[in-house]
Amino acid sequence: MAAMLLVRPCAIPAQAPAIDREYRSYIAQDFERFHPQYNRLHRQRVKQLEALEPQVFDRERKGEQFVCAHEILLETRWLLGSTTDFERIDSRLRDLRNALGESPASRPREMQNAVDGSCGACYTEWFFKLDATYDYQKQHRLTDAPRFLDRVNSPEKLRSYFDSIAISNVAEDGVDHRRELNEALADLLRLILHSQPIGYRWAPGMKAAMLDIVLEKLRNPQTGWWGERYIHNGATYFVDDLSVTFHAVTYLSGQVPNLDRVIATALAMKNLNYPQGWLDNDHYTNHNNMDAVVLFRYGWPFASAKQRLEISQEINRMLAWCLTESLQSDGSFRASGDDDSIEEAEYFGVAFLARAGYFDARRRFWTRRDFPESESVGRRLRNFIAGHCATGAAGGTYYASPLEQLDSSNPSRP
Repeated sequence: MAAMLLVRPCAIPAQAPAIDREYRSYIAQDFERFHPQYNRLHRQRVKQLEALEPQVFDRERKGEQFVCAHEILLETRWLLGSTTDFERIDSRLRDLRNALGESPASRPREMQNAVDGSCGACYTEWFFKLDATYDYQKQHRLTDAPRFLDRVNSPEKLRSYFDSIAISNVAEDGVDHRRELNEALADLLRLILHSQPIGYRWAPGMKAAMLDIVLEKLRNPQTGWWGERYIHNGATYFVDDLSVTFHAVTYLSGQVPNLDRVIATALAMKNLNYPQGWLDNDHYTNHNNMDAVVLFRYGWPFASAKQRLEISQEINRMLAWCLTESLQSDGSFRASGDDDSIEEAEYFGVAFLARAGYFDARRRFWTRRDFPESESVGRRLRNFIAGHCATGAAGGTYYASPLEQLDSSNPSRP
């Protein structure tokens, strides 16, 4: 029975390279169809953002508390990459310039909104506020009821919300919902299944509705992956997404059917760029490598001997790149294209190493190698985090998590 499952999906991902090229072209065409001046207006604003981005990273390197500018930067990136709302993009660019001009003492720190109970004061988009609130409530007890969650707090509202973002028709409305689907699925899956935030009451039936949406509505039955659907020229096609798949598999603790299919698809698309593969502009990133390693860990029991050998070789390459090209002498990681801040680059670097079992043989599912230098590397990482955790661009949450992972990887610690 297992052999049959492995044979069937392998024929599907073999077509992935052609799909990868086509879907990017389709989205570009459809943005231009929706807004005939899209390419010109988009290029103008990309140049403006590219001039501002380095200033945000430079301030973070200097140890300034820069949460607000970081939030505006993330939202502006999303607006530029996923919408044609140039009026709103211009507004956010002005906000970013203003935030860069503020003195450190006047910058708002992360806190709850007293009106709706959301966090992410410098975001204007609901799903970004959702993500900020999830991160905040992991470390703090919410003082105000998160009433902004009421928007999705019934099985009917939840299904309606995901229906509205699971299929993008860019030529019709000028919006690519892929990132919103990814962020919302990751946050709502964890919040609802774990009855969080503490003190917030989810409506009856929410857990069952969430599981039905994830397992039955958002998954590609051919490849076993999750992702966004797109309408182009009247046809609907599915774009498999490494990050969405990582979130679904991880936050369901690997309790999903057809993990053999997930592994077959991952290996078939390994040379593609994100979102389908784990490369970014044909290069590794710690973020995508971490996602891939976690999928391999959950799928290892379902992998064939040939697939296990291939997985081991791939992780070995990722690890070599991380330690020799990404990791810096001061314990930081070189920020790559998909890193939103120095803080997040640190998180994904540590998370990749920890989940690959570099610090802890108990997590080393893919090899019997020893890494005697890992203890000294761990000390470098801790020292860097200790010197920067008070001024993280994302509020410090992405520094707290690596420390937890380093602690849990140390057999001498409880």
